[in-house]
Order: sequence, then structure tokens, then C-alpha cells
Amino acid sequence: MTDLFTDALLSAENGKIPEEYDWFAPLLGDWDCDYFDEFGGNPRHVKGEWLFRRILEGAGIQDVFIFPSRATKESQPQPDGEYGTSLRMFNRGEGCYDVVYTCDHCMKRLRFTKEGEELVGKVLDEENAFWIFTDLSENRFRWLNVLTDEEGNRAPICEIIGKRIG
Repeated sequence: MTDLFTDALLSAENGKIPEEYDWFAPLLGDWDCDYFDEFGGNPRHVKGEWLFRRILEGAGIQDVFIFPSRATKESQPQPDGEYGTSLRMFNRGEGCYDVVYTCDHCMKRLRFTKEGEELVGKVLDEENAFWIFTDLSENRFRWLNVLTDEEGNRAPICEIIGKRIG
């Protein structure tokens, strides 16, 4: 039986994002992740999963964010765990990505630009809040949720280190 929804959603090819703007391509695939927070107090570490795919004939990239991971959610439950998704749609007119992230308790809108080697997402409804992909390589990435001060200094809220599966 063919799944019409999955066939319409997922796309094997990048059909609509110019190569020079295909910034999220290194993230395509499946990732084991380590989440860290409480930088100033009691540190916490949570195992998770992050899965990225091309969607809608290559017009964007969607992910599924699973923390704690399906393998650890019973043995290490987290009362504030998230099972969410992001839609990253390339905005040709602005040369950036418009993004929405949603889970069971929030929805956030972001605009991602490329600054040097970093993918920097400004959280549109939160002053000085950014989500940043950095240290991107074939098998690793680092994601930061930060607040910035007037001088641009970053204060981390949480961090995720991703390692490619397979």
C-alpha cells in the first residue's frame, strides 16, 4: 500500500533551493544527540534523536525533534521533554529561511540567515533569542539556544551535540 501523504511530503531531490542557499543539506539524515542545559546550576544531560528530510519537491526541510529519545524515554523520562517538528522553507525573495517550530506546548517562528559558517535563527517573538547551528560537518553538529546582550555576547540556555547515525 502506498502512503500518499508521505509520498507527497518527502522529497529525495533538492528541486527548489539554489545550491548556494542549501545551508541545511549537511543536516539531512538521522542524528543521535546529547542535550545539555542548566549551565549556571545543576547540569542536565538528555539523550535524544533529531531526524531531517527534504520536503515538498525540495522546497524546504522538515525535522522531527525527539527528546528524550525513544530508546530512553521510559528509563530516563523528562517532565519537560519535547517531541516536535520544524518546517524550514527557503524564502527566495529574502535569501533566507522562514522557520516554524512546534511541539505540544509552544510554537516559535524564526528567520535563519548564514553568518560565516553558522546558521543563525532569530526567534522572531523573543528579544535577543537565537537558535544557532554551528560546527557543521558530515558527521557532527552543534546547536545552541542563546540569549544575546547589547554587545552581542552569547549566554547559552541549552546546547545539543549531534552525531550522525550510520
